Amino acid sequence: MRPEHSKFLTMLAFLSLGIAFSAEADEHKHGAPLHGGKVAMTKEYHFEVVFVKEGVKVYPRSHEDQPLDASRLSGTATFYHPNSPNPWFERKLTPAVSTGGKSPSTIGLMIDLSKVPTTGARVDFKVEGLPEPAETNASFSVPFVMVATGGLVVTKATKADEKAIAALKMCPVSNEDLNSMGGPLKVALGEKATYICCKGCLKQIQANPDKVFGRLDATSSDKENHNHRDH
Repeated sequence: MRPEHSKFLTMLAFLSLGIAFSAEADEHKHGAPLHGGKVAMTKEYHFEVVFVKEGVKVYPRSHEDQPLDASRLSGTATFYHPNSPNPWFERKLTPAVSTGGKSPSTIGLMIDLSKVPTTGARVDFKVEGLPEPAETNASFSVPFVMVATGGLVVTKATKADEKAIAALKMCPVSNEDLNSMGGPLKVALGEKATYICCKGCLKQIQANPDKVFGRLDATSSDKENHNHRDH
C-alpha cells in the first residue's frame, strides 16, 4: 500500500471516530429518555413525557440533565385524534405529590387513556412557571405512545445519576465496580431504579427482576429502621 494511501485511510478513520464521539456527546447533552418515554427539546429544557393507561407524567429537566423542582409548575395537555386536525380534549397538568420531604420532579394528570388510539394521535403540551428567565413558558408536541406498565426500562446512566451511582458503588448483580465495563446502565421498574455494570447483568434482572428490586427494598427498609433507632 502506498504511504499516501495509508495516511488517507488513517485520517478517514480518525474523522469517523470524531463524528461518532460528537454524536454521542450531542445525544448526552440533549438528554436521553430515563423512563421509557418520549423526549421533546425546547430552548432551555428537555421534557420526557410518559403515557400509561392511568395518565401522563412529564419530567422536566435542564439540558445538563438536572431534574427541575416541579412544585411551582403548571400547564396543559391538549390531545389530538388522528382523524381530526382540531383539538380532541384538553386537561390541566399539576405537580405530583411530594414524598419523603422531596420536591416533586414531575407534573401530570390522572386520566383513563385506554381509549386513545395507539397510532396517529399526538399531544401538545404547555408548561408554565419554569425557572429560566429566557424561557418561563415552554410549548412542545409528542406523539402518543403508551409505555407498558410493569416492564423494565433500560437507559444509559447520565450525569444526573452520578450521586446514586457513587452511593451504590457496586453492581447488585455481579458485585463488580459499576464503572468497570465502560459506564453503568440504569434499570427502572415502575418508580424503582438501580444501576448495573453491563448488558450481561441485564439478562439476569430480566429473568428475575423481583430478586434484585426486592433486595433493594430490603436494604432501604434496613436503612430507615437504623435511622429511626439513631433518633
